[in-house]
Amino acid sequence: IDWYEIYNKKIQIKKNILRKKKIKLLVIKSKREINRLNLGEYFEKYHFKLERFGKKNFFLVLTNEKKILSSGWMHFGKTWQITEIQKKVELKKKHLLFDFETPHEMRGKGYYTQLLKLIHNKYRRKRLAIYSVTNNYPSNKAIKRSGFRFIERIHG
Repeated sequence: IDWYEIYNKKIQIKKNILRKKKIKLLVIKSKREINRLNLGEYFEKYHFKLERFGKKNFFLVLTNEKKILSSGWMHFGKTWQITEIQKKVELKKKHLLFDFETPHEMRGKGYYTQLLKLIHNKYRRKRLAIYSVTNNYPSNKAIKRSGFRFIERIHG
């Protein structure tokens, strides 16, 4: 697993492009917000992820007129279990970004990178961490492009 972090660094975003394409970041904090924002289709596919609400997790979505361009989760806890390698890590006042996905038809367009930049700018005063499987080259590339710094490789 490759571990990255970022803190208190302003990231440049092309806001005029985001406005023109009506792209915005949504932070979903509870199940009630899902229907109001027409995100039910995502949770029909991933119904088991509904359990994450109320357990110190927020759902983060990059949307364009109610279509998901990229999404992921943020965890506000003291520890985290990296299931890919069965290892528990201490977060030490960091907020962890995890389980990001970009729909197949949206991949290769920079939406994951934009989502990470917007998340960082929104939570700039927070220490953010993110990880990816070492051989997931597109994910690692997007993480680096969004301003995160490689910290270490974690082995199980």
